[in-house]
Amino acid sequence: MINLTRLALAGAVAFGLAGAAGAQTVALGTTSGGSTGQVGTAIANVATQAGEIRVIPQETANTAQYIPMVDQGRTEFGIANYPQTYFAVTGTGMSAGMPAPNLMMVASLMDFTSGMLVLKASGIASVADLKGHKVPRFPDNSLGDLVIRAVLATADLTYDDVTQVPTANFPAMFDGLKDGSLDTSIATAGAAHVMDIKASAGDVTFLSLDGPEDEAKMDAVLPGTRLFDITGMQAEGVEGPTKIFGYDYMLFTNKDTPDAVVTAMVKALYEGKAALDATGPLWESFAPERMGRSKGLPYHPAAIAFYQAQGVPVAE
Repeated sequence: MINLTRLALAGAVAFGLAGAAGAQTVALGTTSGGSTGQVGTAIANVATQAGEIRVIPQETANTAQYIPMVDQGRTEFGIANYPQTYFAVTGTGMSAGMPAPNLMMVASLMDFTSGMLVLKASGIASVADLKGHKVPRFPDNSLGDLVIRAVLATADLTYDDVTQVPTANFPAMFDGLKDGSLDTSIATAGAAHVMDIKASAGDVTFLSLDGPEDEAKMDAVLPGTRLFDITGMQAEGVEGPTKIFGYDYMLFTNKDTPDAVVTAMVKALYEGKAALDATGPLWESFAPERMGRSKGLPYHPAAIAFYQAQGVPVAE
């Protein structure tokens, strides 16, 4: 692990871990800011407070940077949505030609829901209304690129039908909606960045995906994508009937991560529902009894053993 001593010291200051000095220190790949950053911080806090391991968030610009680090055993854990994890394990899609065969799942976390956010003042009321408007254009085959392609496909649109605005990453996208250089942004219901956009640019709303084929069209581009009806959710941008897209969010590790470390992580999360919920609405759908639910991805043997002991089903 890179610069472990410096990271451990920073973690001790940030999380008040002096009392856990004897616990093994491990790294968790996450991003700086955004929803993934929030999820990573919550996991690190809850797992560290359980006392068996000390978890230090290792921040990068995006998940594509730390997935190889976990695959190579340089970072113990990482988090990503199901489509990106599936692409990494299978070496397809955004990971075409770059498989990460050493990744094994630790836990299926929350239903991670996202949607296309717009300012109310824009007059944009549907995905079809994005035609001609300023839309993020991420690097080819990046997660953002595939999400935008999948969303546009629900309205039979492509990049040729919108004004493409080159966008480096998700934080730049959030800033673009705030400063008017973009007319829409991928956003996570209940996340802090949605409230930040509202505070900076005005009232916001999520575009609802209501077509009968919308889920199938998105799944064809992003495996594992489902539609979620979040009508009534107490979150900024959710007003009236609202369906957005989403997928399982995954915690994964390297196949050679010691069983004891994986077990400590799984146990901390399994027993930490209340503490995770207290960090914010992103964890609302987290269910300990469903931590092994995601199909088509291999789980670490230690995670399987823990789940079996608790009577938690593990999907194949």
